[in-house]
Amino acid sequence: MPLANKFYRTHKFRGKARRHDPCMVIRDAQKQIIACGSLRKLTDSQLLTGVAVVENYRGHGVARLLLERMAEAYDDSTFTFPYLHLVPFYQSLGYIEADEAGLPSAIVDRFHTYQKQGRDIALMHYQPHP
Repeated sequence: MPLANKFYRTHKFRGKARRHDPCMVIRDAQKQIIACGSLRKLTDSQLLTGVAVVENYRGHGVARLLLERMAEAYDDSTFTFPYLHLVPFYQSLGYIEADEAGLPSAIVDRFHTYQKQGRDIALMHYQPHP
């Protein structure tokens, strides 16, 4: 986790990896971390958080590679809050926009907190392929 958190701080990304939450990084040829993401374990769900890619590597499939590898740990209790312009990207990875009704309170409460902070985000739910 210290390396992931150093990555976030160095590149001024919002995000923090917690000790017991699964975290994945992608490194470049020089072994530098260029992308990171984690799954925050909640009581009855998990939240994909802290997905970040270094600017020079955006648009080259790095985020897709990261999230496809992380998908091994996804299930039908996995959610994420992408910025609105990223909704089509997350849809291409198996997420659908979700209605708050009936969702775990830990997810809905966090979503509202982030919205109140002014984040232009969507609430999305992972749909495993049969």
